[in-house]
Amino acid sequence: MGGARSRGVRMVAGVVLAGLLAAACADGDVRPQAAATGTPPRTGELTWGTCPEPSEAEAQVWGAAEHRPAYARHAARLRCGTLTVPVDWTAPRGRRLELAVTVLPSTGDGPAEPLALNPGGPGVSGRLMPIGLASGGARALLDRYDLVGLDVRGTGRSHPATCPAADSLDPGPQPAAPTHRTARAYWNRLAQAHATCAEADPALLASLTTTNAAHDLDALRRALRAPRLHYYGVSWGTSLGATYRTLFPTHSGRMLLESVISPDPDLRGLLDGVTRAREQRFERFTTWLADRSGRYGLGTTADGVRTRLLGLRERLTTRPLRTPGGTYGRVEADQYLDAEPADRAGAGAALAALARGRAPAGGGDGKPRAATPPLVAPFAGTALLCSQVTHAASFTEQWTAYGERRTAYPALGATRPMFPGSGEVPGTSTCAGLPAPERPPVEPGRAGGPLLLVAHRDEVITPLPWARAMRARTGGSLLVVRDGEHGGMAGGGCAGRVVGFFAGVEGASGRGGECEP
Repeated sequence: MGGARSRGVRMVAGVVLAGLLAAACADGDVRPQAAATGTPPRTGELTWGTCPEPSEAEAQVWGAAEHRPAYARHAARLRCGTLTVPVDWTAPRGRRLELAVTVLPSTGDGPAEPLALNPGGPGVSGRLMPIGLASGGARALLDRYDLVGLDVRGTGRSHPATCPAADSLDPGPQPAAPTHRTARAYWNRLAQAHATCAEADPALLASLTTTNAAHDLDALRRALRAPRLHYYGVSWGTSLGATYRTLFPTHSGRMLLESVISPDPDLRGLLDGVTRAREQRFERFTTWLADRSGRYGLGTTADGVRTRLLGLRERLTTRPLRTPGGTYGRVEADQYLDAEPADRAGAGAALAALARGRAPAGGGDGKPRAATPPLVAPFAGTALLCSQVTHAASFTEQWTAYGERRTAYPALGATRPMFPGSGEVPGTSTCAGLPAPERPPVEPGRAGGPLLLVAHRDEVITPLPWARAMRARTGGSLLVVRDGEHGGMAGGGCAGRVVGFFAGVEGASGRGGECEP
């Protein structure tokens, strides 16, 4: 669940984060003062300091070239600090961690409350998310809120947990479908890498849970001297928000959860849900192509198009098309069949060319590769996710479930599910070799404070049914954005609904409904 960032909040490299800590708080300011020089920070203490310059990756993600002046203006006002928290919240007097925190103060005239932000991942650095949000379509949030960023424990500048052996593990060339032997071999290598890294700091690894992250959020609320914490979380950030709201119901303010993760923690069910959503998206694609048979010539009915495309894939699997510009086989065919709604025209043209034995125009497969989000801490993100799921430790179970998905979803069931818990080799899991969490994840429940769940109608990383399932557990309203994006609502045409919800506008913003971006 890669942290979602809209196209409007991506930025070019080179924008420099400027600005030092603002002057000491004025009388009546709810923000804490800096700790005394030389005094070791206490648990729950927030110490202000100088804002470091952003890395190139941070600049690329959070500053958007079209918002460069706004980015620089907000960066100059940013307050940066560290929050001291215990490694283990059940032993608050034990070892401590320092978490990187930022606050972008409100520009409004009245008193402001904190609105905490999390971009998901899990493991994406959220420290500069306030600048990204304020520089785009949701900039009006600053009229009444202090925007609060945080690098969750183990990520970014918050004592990052790393595992180079796992990060550099090469799954090797992938066939059309892995064998039991190749999948098991990859599982064993990943499990060994994780076990080796776990031995380096088992206490830190055990602390990387969504429950501890929720306790960290409430410690941040207390340090900001706020009676309640408002929250906007995307992707895995919705799990964090739902957990916080359940554990601290009286301190939970307005909460918007976008691209919602299923409240059911079974990894097998999560991977099944993602695969089902992709299969359904493919079926809609066949209907779309049939409606445009005059342009693409792949069939006049959805069933006819489906039969022809799956036959084309089988042909390319056994006899790849080799051209001066590249080779087109099973992998390329699957990428076209798995086209997002915004990419249908290009994928349709490519499939039509391949059906005639020709290379797609322009070479390649016509689909941009999804790079790993540059701000993700992979090992920490894996640990945070795996602390939230059950039935993740057994290779036999994952392999069996994979075989059942291949049968149930013949178009795309053999490919890797688009979910962080899925290993690089289909039939495996990123949780291989990680110890089971000491305590089960918190089951989402109902609490006070307005809640708006946002789902993107055609997305497949966190499918729409998951938001409906979460709503059944937590209550609140559901807003469906009519696109296929994963996150990104605050930077697109529906940004006004974000602002309206946090402004307390009770009309459509609070009731949910639909939004056309």
